[in-house]
Amino acid sequence: MASMEMEREHARKRSATQSEEEHPVPLIQGSVAQYFRGSTPTITQERFDKLILNFIIQGLHPLHTVERPEYRDLFREILPSRHLISRRTLGRMLEDEHLSMKSKLTETLSKQNHVCTTTDAWSSNNKSFLGVTIHWINQENLSICSGALACRRIIGRHTYDVLAEMLEDVHRDFNIKDKVTVTTTDNGSNFVKAFSVFAEVQRTIQDREEEYEEEEEGHPVFINVTDILHEEEEDYSLPPHQRCACHTLNLVATRDIEDALTQSEPFKKISRSTMGKCQALWNKQHRSTQASDIIKDKLGCQLTVPSPTRWNSTYHAMERLSICILTKEQDLQETCEKLQVTRFKAAELTFIREYVQVMAPLAKALDVLQSDRMAYTGVLVPTISILVEKMERMKHETNLHHCYPLVDAIISGVKQRFGYIFQDARLLIASAVHPMFRLAYIPSGKKADVVSNLKAEVNQLQTQSPDDHMQTDGEDPTVDSDEVPGYFPSLKTTVLNEVDSYLQSTETKLVNAFQNLPMMKMIFLKYNTGVPASAACERLFSVGKDIFRPKRNRLSDANFEKLLLCRVNKHLL
Repeated sequence: MASMEMEREHARKRSATQSEEEHPVPLIQGSVAQYFRGSTPTITQERFDKLILNFIIQGLHPLHTVERPEYRDLFREILPSRHLISRRTLGRMLEDEHLSMKSKLTETLSKQNHVCTTTDAWSSNNKSFLGVTIHWINQENLSICSGALACRRIIGRHTYDVLAEMLEDVHRDFNIKDKVTVTTTDNGSNFVKAFSVFAEVQRTIQDREEEYEEEEEGHPVFINVTDILHEEEEDYSLPPHQRCACHTLNLVATRDIEDALTQSEPFKKISRSTMGKCQALWNKQHRSTQASDIIKDKLGCQLTVPSPTRWNSTYHAMERLSICILTKEQDLQETCEKLQVTRFKAAELTFIREYVQVMAPLAKALDVLQSDRMAYTGVLVPTISILVEKMERMKHETNLHHCYPLVDAIISGVKQRFGYIFQDARLLIASAVHPMFRLAYIPSGKKADVVSNLKAEVNQLQTQSPDDHMQTDGEDPTVDSDEVPGYFPSLKTTVLNEVDSYLQSTETKLVNAFQNLPMMKMIFLKYNTGVPASAACERLFSVGKDIFRPKRNRLSDANFEKLLLCRVNKHLL
């Protein structure tokens, strides 16, 4: 009997299980508000306010977002226990966040011996601003670190003295006036004049020694003190100047190429006709939605439209057309017919392919110089050297039908605009102390001078701090009784040969290359702390454009700068 009862019980359980599987009980999902109202501890008010501030800054939202009805209804529903801050409170929190960011950045910069800055001017919504970014090398892993210092309103004309005063004020605010090794700007005449009038001239150790010898041998120079006292012009102090290499290369790719049109009449004819048809296509897409739809339907992609304010834009636009020619030439011709643009001739299609082929090395050089990871001073000389080598090789080895004058114009423009870098001792030393290059791209006639400058730098470091650098591992300074400690320090062979050891090494990784060469590492930090391009300012203005939109033109200059700097310097907060 007991066994029969047990079987019946098991049967009832199986039946109930099958019934639940066939007719499951629906689950009721709780609301978000029920979750936050439950017993689970919610976030603190301070944390909640911090998240809201981060949402406003990183999301590029207007400050008045916190007072919009939709915003307040949302958080009243999901977090009724939390107080919602007002626009005024958010403004005070933004001020505190900006001060905290500035304090941390100033503290970080105080630990650096060498920094560099970039600066440029930008206009939006009938207002002008001066942007300043800063860069330094991490002393542990030798990677490049960056931050934004300012984006301040320029009132009135952008004259050279106004820019000099504003830049000096920014450097002084962050206590880096004596640490800036170089400031990189574009080729604007106002910036060039500001630095030509107020900038210091950076010299190597050897240059300073020769200048000192000349002063000792020369005759005394008498100065009229009255003229100095009555001098009305402000005397600002700016760091050494570096022209933006990317902006200069862009001038080669635009203005200098125009010289090729005057050198060859056939090239001028084919260039004008091809570029005219390309421009007609770009205009059609840019101005007409119907034309844009036709291009998308026939080619499967939109064409890249050049922008005069963006480097490499013409190259990328021609590259897109070249890809269309290789993959969908017939579709491209049909697109021209539909848009009432004259079809491309065979010679013009060949010109587009050759144009892309010739301009590719220059576009690659631009990408290298504006890179964040490779923005060392020592990259400039090798990059330009490789560019010239590639163009020379293309001139002699590549079978071109139309673009030989274009190659000649690029070579001529690069040599004319960048010839100074192969005479600049600072740039040559920076390249020599970069483990990826060493003396590989130093002109043969300059190698001896560069090595001599490096040894002079090492000798100066030994003289300044002999106790730190003279003693090698395992040595006991008290063993040699013939020397007076700290007075007649012996120049150990291992230390004197740091330059030779470095130049003979084949290690290309930065950290490993200087592992046992402390003085060479210090020289690397000194000469490679300087970005060759001002692309960082362009990136700063790109973010600024998203904040200072036309519908936000009532945003105050102070709040705009705080929002911009807090967003760009997020990694410092």
